Amino acid sequence: MFLYEQALGPISAKKSLSFSSLLLSGILFFRKFRIDPLFCFCFLGACFFFPLHSETIQKITSFDTLTSLDSTSEQSWEITPSAIDPVLFSKDYLEGKKNSIPFEIYKAPGIHKLKDESVRTVYIVKKFIAPKEWNATSLSIRLGTINDKDRTYLNGTLIGATGDLNSKFPQAYDKIRVYPIANELIRRGDKNIIVIQVQKFFDRELGIEQDRTLIGDSSLVLKDLLRAEYIKTFLLMIYLTVGGYFLFLYVRRRSDRENLYYGLFTILFFIYQFLRNQIKYDLGIEFIYMKKVEYIILTVLIPLFANFVRVYFKYPRNMILNVLDGSYAAFTIFYLFSNNVIHYNNLNKHVVQYGWIVYVCLISYYLIRRIIQKDRDALFILLGVLVVVIAGVLDTLGARNVIVFPRVVGYAFLFFILSIATILANKFVRLNEEVEELNEDLEKKVEQRTEELKQSLEQVNRLKVQQDADYFLTSLLINPLSSNKNTSAVVKTEFYTKQKKSFEFKGKTYEIGGDILISGNVELSGKRYVVFVNGDAMGKSIQGAGGALVMGTVFNTILTRSGISSQKDKSPERWLKEAFLELQKIFESFDGSMYISIVLGLVEESSGLLYYINAEHPWTVLYRDRVASYIEDELTLRKIGIPENEQHLTIKTFRMLPGDTIVIGSDGRDDLLIGKAEDRIINEDQEQFLRRVEEGGADLKEVYDRIVKFGALVDDFTLLKITYHPDDRVSSFQTLPIQSLQDALDRGKELLEKNRVQDGLKTLERALELHPKNEQILKVLGRFYLREKDYAKSVGYWETLLDQNGASSDFLYHASLCYKMLRFHQKAADLGERAFLQDPSLLRNLINLADIYRILNILPRAKELIERALRIDPNNNKALQVKNSLEVV
Repeated sequence: MFLYEQALGPISAKKSLSFSSLLLSGILFFRKFRIDPLFCFCFLGACFFFPLHSETIQKITSFDTLTSLDSTSEQSWEITPSAIDPVLFSKDYLEGKKNSIPFEIYKAPGIHKLKDESVRTVYIVKKFIAPKEWNATSLSIRLGTINDKDRTYLNGTLIGATGDLNSKFPQAYDKIRVYPIANELIRRGDKNIIVIQVQKFFDRELGIEQDRTLIGDSSLVLKDLLRAEYIKTFLLMIYLTVGGYFLFLYVRRRSDRENLYYGLFTILFFIYQFLRNQIKYDLGIEFIYMKKVEYIILTVLIPLFANFVRVYFKYPRNMILNVLDGSYAAFTIFYLFSNNVIHYNNLNKHVVQYGWIVYVCLISYYLIRRIIQKDRDALFILLGVLVVVIAGVLDTLGARNVIVFPRVVGYAFLFFILSIATILANKFVRLNEEVEELNEDLEKKVEQRTEELKQSLEQVNRLKVQQDADYFLTSLLINPLSSNKNTSAVVKTEFYTKQKKSFEFKGKTYEIGGDILISGNVELSGKRYVVFVNGDAMGKSIQGAGGALVMGTVFNTILTRSGISSQKDKSPERWLKEAFLELQKIFESFDGSMYISIVLGLVEESSGLLYYINAEHPWTVLYRDRVASYIEDELTLRKIGIPENEQHLTIKTFRMLPGDTIVIGSDGRDDLLIGKAEDRIINEDQEQFLRRVEEGGADLKEVYDRIVKFGALVDDFTLLKITYHPDDRVSSFQTLPIQSLQDALDRGKELLEKNRVQDGLKTLERALELHPKNEQILKVLGRFYLREKDYAKSVGYWETLLDQNGASSDFLYHASLCYKMLRFHQKAADLGERAFLQDPSLLRNLINLADIYRILNILPRAKELIERALRIDPNNNKALQVKNSLEVV
């Protein structure tokens, strides 16, 4: 190749050689070196048919939009290590003169590796054809991050420069270059050339390494750049707030060293991300010092987080962690006293980043051990760590120029913050307990040490500020969870909330408490239902708010899952049972530190049938015809979270009539301070609430006003109002009191009793044709065919009755019995379980359901049911027969 270049001499100035040039060059080459003519002829022929390089010029159609200059398969940049004068080179090109400078294809953005380390400067060239006309008043070009210093020329005119070419220190190898272009510099409708003189800093790496290259209207270029910077700046504010908050917690409670580690980690991450931001160049700080800080932070970030996890989960230090921390401390000292960025880079790439792997393994070990012990905090932290690790790997590959990829650690860190936020509730509870202890001892301190009153008050005020900040953050988490998302036009829901605890934060007043209200919609077995829950978590202020936060998160997850997954064959009883068991399991995991009372229910839109569970919540009120009354009179369930509570689960039902209103409220509606405040007389008359509902006409705001006139609130106060307003058509559950219908029913029964079966059936079926929804006729026919063992016909009547009244445990039992006899055992079991949830003491259903599970070979459930039946009636023959059958199995 060297001989060939010597022979070609000046003829090779242009990268695209003409046939005449090749021919002349070949002849000279042949004569000078006396090569076989046949070989020379073949070589020249190949050059004719396969040109050495074809010049490609990008054609830009408009400057009014942003046009990418990145390399593609159709357009590219060129690069050469040969020394050129950018001004003269550009002038010669534009005048069509040939030159002898060899260029290589360069893919921009991307790293260019030099073959010769002694080369310090290269020249990158981009050619394009400009449009003839454009509307933009000013133009700019974006060249991404260039390693390291550059002088950029357009058509021989310097349009921008970054860095001092005579400095031995790096200048700005991660700065995005944006240079303005004067309109008169552009050759309209003709060829233009960009020449970038790039001086390297690292040994073999230089070029337009990251980001994008584009040209267009200056305002669009600036807007495109600032959009990303604004987002990064917004995230920086979040990181700074979180870091400052945790450091503040540590200042107030020095024993919680996990707050110190996590606060320092977040603040340092904020500084690191700021140093990755283009805004840093506006500070006027020398680049070398910014890089020094950046590498120091990279070294200490992962060790800080590893120690945060270790301290939070109470793990002792070990030899591996001591060696790692000592090594990374030594790296940090090296960065402080060295100003060699190349050494920084090599140490970071070949030592520090590989040490991260060991730290990540330690963190994973700590978290996985805790996850095995069913620690939910560890699971959330691990999920956040995985997201950040993946983003960190992508950023590391990008920094090493393995891939061209935007930095995403800043965005991934948001997920990390969310995973940490879930552990705040426990810390809030502990802090609140400390504040309460301080308040209890305050009077003694005043009496014993009056001279220290000022210092004590200042300490309490500081704690109050911290507490209010905790309250504010918790209220921000709870508010979106307590929402009225019901969209039904038939069953409407209204909320009223007044939390007992109010606080001020940054000049505004907020409320926080343990009461929560949620409503929504689900579709079960083809029918639409309105879902509602009113909960009252155990404890005051922050403790109650923690329970409300858990309740809101879990129940909203259930609603979301119900809307996504198929509920085609799920009955309302089963849906309520599954929701109850999921809540019970979650609250039971707190080992008695968190309970909650709730009323959880469904209202069927088509019939107004109310299914509900009351777990130690105040009784439900019916407001009908301006009269308020309770629809329940006994306690069947304890608070959610009490062990073995699920054994007493009973799903209650109530049919709402058109215009009915259901009012549900927390115990704040009854626990009122009456009389003088110093007497502390608490209302114990539950009938008072009924009177307030009647006085207020079931209008929630009016009811609240009547209550506070009667007595002062001493607890959180919430009310839920459910109203049923169906269409004007007659509801399916209503029957028409027609004398002829009763006559036909009596006549049909009489004929059946006299064994005149055909006449009796005809009479009843004729009456059923006139009144297809009549419950009495359907029951008579269902029982008759069941007695005659025509189970297929019998089950049809029971299914019709269930469509009209799914709240009848008797209908469910008969349908289950028919399906069992038809050998549809799973369907029979589902119906039997629904009847059991509505009436756990229905003896016939218990025996039938136990027998079904015996057939299905689900023996533990069968034994549990038959034992329950024998407790009700120890001498029941059918129950004893099923029990004997189970003992044989």
